[in-house]
Amino acid sequence: MRVLRLLSWLLLPIVLLGATGPALAERHAFIVGNSAYTRAQPLPNPVNDARDLASRLQTLGYRVSLNLDVGRTAFLANFQKFIADLKPDDVALFFFAGHGLQIGGENYLFPIDANVETEADARGRLIALNALISDLSRASRTRIVILDACRNNPFSEQLGRSQATRSAGVAQGLARVYAGVGSFIAYSTEPGNGALDGDGRNSPFTGALIKHMTVTGADVHAVMRRVRADVQKATADRQIPWENSSLVAEMAFAEPPPDEVAPSPPPTQPPSARQDQVAANDTSRPRFLAASYSYVTGLDPKGDNFLALRTAPGSGGSRIATLGPDTLLTVLETRGVWRRVQLLDGTSGWAHGNWIACCRSVASFRPPQPTPPPASGGESCAALWTQRNAVWHRYGYCFTTARGQSAFGNQGCFRDQAAARAAMSASDRSLVDALAAREKALGCR
Repeated sequence: MRVLRLLSWLLLPIVLLGATGPALAERHAFIVGNSAYTRAQPLPNPVNDARDLASRLQTLGYRVSLNLDVGRTAFLANFQKFIADLKPDDVALFFFAGHGLQIGGENYLFPIDANVETEADARGRLIALNALISDLSRASRTRIVILDACRNNPFSEQLGRSQATRSAGVAQGLARVYAGVGSFIAYSTEPGNGALDGDGRNSPFTGALIKHMTVTGADVHAVMRRVRADVQKATADRQIPWENSSLVAEMAFAEPPPDEVAPSPPPTQPPSARQDQVAANDTSRPRFLAASYSYVTGLDPKGDNFLALRTAPGSGGSRIATLGPDTLLTVLETRGVWRRVQLLDGTSGWAHGNWIACCRSVASFRPPQPTPPPASGGESCAALWTQRNAVWHRYGYCFTTARGQSAFGNQGCFRDQAAARAAMSASDRSLVDALAAREKALGCR
């Protein structure tokens, strides 16, 4: 008996440790579909979209909070319950289907009981998207926000009449939103444009998303490329889904089961200097590089909890977008308290310097790149052509020549030349132009 009592005391700390140890990361989804609007034209598909997406996510292992035809009070109360259940390492997914609008670059989502006649009504009776994203950012390190919410603005006529007062301006569709590190924000169409509700059971966007998100291990960016191609084709180019991302590691909607994950390779001896050089020159493997950025911080708690990105310094500049806490950026220029900044996707504008801090190091993923051509007389037309067209390929360009299709293929492509160039970052456009000029100088074209 004394031995058993001793063993029980020895085992107690182990039992307690196991009971209070950290829980495994989970995947949570908050899904909203609003169709039965009481003061606006009902929408046929949002409830179907939300219900079908929730069902699909549950099969992928998500814990789902499904909210159909909810008013403002229920929407906010249920969302706070959802936030309270999140742990920092959990993946948090938010989806909204229904009516939405933007005022002065800030987005609002419509509960079914919204009655909006003035801009003040919109700010007080709708759901501010920035506030939801801010709560998600505080609760989880990895957030996926999906918005199929620009079908139309049912109160545009009333709001248009109210613009005689001072106003930030009501615009079509949703505005682009930038959130902090670890965010992925997908829109059913490009910022500032309207989306279609669809003639079938689901909207074109949500139907394509449900179809493609089940590909095991497919990164969310790869899924969105497939969704974009489907929607563009289904809507005859009238609707092109869009996304903003500050994810620093690959993320899939459908993760492979644990037993399918390849085990870590056994430790090996340190490589020789020659092996180091070979590894450094190997462009077939992905790289993770440390990069330093300024970031948005210290937002005024009495304000709107976002930093405005404007076309010019000062409050007179038009608002381009809203930057949430921890949004990464590079400061390009200083003018008094204002900073001209560039975001990770290449967008640039002016923001107030009081809410910009330095610096934060982030491990960023760099996909394999073609080997750059030599800088001397050893340049070849083939190498320059390959490097230039690899850039076009990364931006979804559909090649029209036999040579381009043979080298890169057109699987999943969705842009013509003008659209692909418009989507390029400034640095990639400069690279394409420089390579084309070099090809011309060498007589390659």
